[in-house]
Amino acid sequence: MKIGYVSPKSRAVHGSNACLSVCTKIVDLNFNLQFMSAAGIESLGFDDVTEYYGKPYPFDFYPQDFCDEMTKNLIKARDTGEVVKQEGAVIGVDGNEKWFHSTIVPVSEAGAEIDHFMVVSIDTTEQNKSRKALEQLNDELEVKVHRRTRELERMNQQLHHDSETDCLTNIPNRLAFDRRLGENVATAKRNNECLSLLMIDVDHFKGYNDKYGHDVGDVVLKDVANAIDKSLPRKTDLVARFGGEEFVVLLPETDSETAFVLAEKIRKNVFSLGGEPGQPDVERDVTVSVGGWLP
Repeated sequence: MKIGYVSPKSRAVHGSNACLSVCTKIVDLNFNLQFMSAAGIESLGFDDVTEYYGKPYPFDFYPQDFCDEMTKNLIKARDTGEVVKQEGAVIGVDGNEKWFHSTIVPVSEAGAEIDHFMVVSIDTTEQNKSRKALEQLNDELEVKVHRRTRELERMNQQLHHDSETDCLTNIPNRLAFDRRLGENVATAKRNNECLSLLMIDVDHFKGYNDKYGHDVGDVVLKDVANAIDKSLPRKTDLVARFGGEEFVVLLPETDSETAFVLAEKIRKNVFSLGGEPGQPDVERDVTVSVGGWLP
């Protein structure tokens, strides 16, 4: 099992060190192990550590990244005389992963020259297990929060759509029209552009409802709304149900001549509903009147 080394800058030791296993090692200036305490022997699963005395430290069965970091820090302690700390995972002779927080202390027994190094390592395996478990829980929580956030965004979008959609004709309602009108007026003023508005009323609709019934009247309103919507050439044009049998068309960047042509197109398309295959025969009587506010 290969375990990656984690530098002390990216790791923090949690919990009290009072109950943690402390391993002490003595390493000479050539980085050969001279002594290891009983706690280290037990943690790393040695039967007899003495066979490693006089051999290079860190041991070759440790992960390479840990060995590289420890060797670099031993060199730094030797060259600067400073205490150096690191934390990382090693593999014991028993194959188990162990985490240690190590402090490398240059020792001078006589004079100013460094005689050897004392490496004091605190076993932080359980703390790291707890940290990893907490990180996993945090990751799972982040996934749940992200998923829930997307669901809420989708629900908000749906609520916004529903609040601005006429439930009968499935086109924008008065609320949507009022919002778009304010936006389009502001844009037209700012850019000095034309803005046209058409008001459309289904002729004699009350009498039509009385004659054929409200169910048929609802079908007619849906078909009229669809005919108007299909008459609009651009996505920026808006048809909305203004109320009852009244519709409104908002035409940004449209002059009076173009708006008049479009109004006539809408009138003809609604008039031709009764002649379309599959449409109710009663729609041959449907006509609309179109007026407008033109620049």
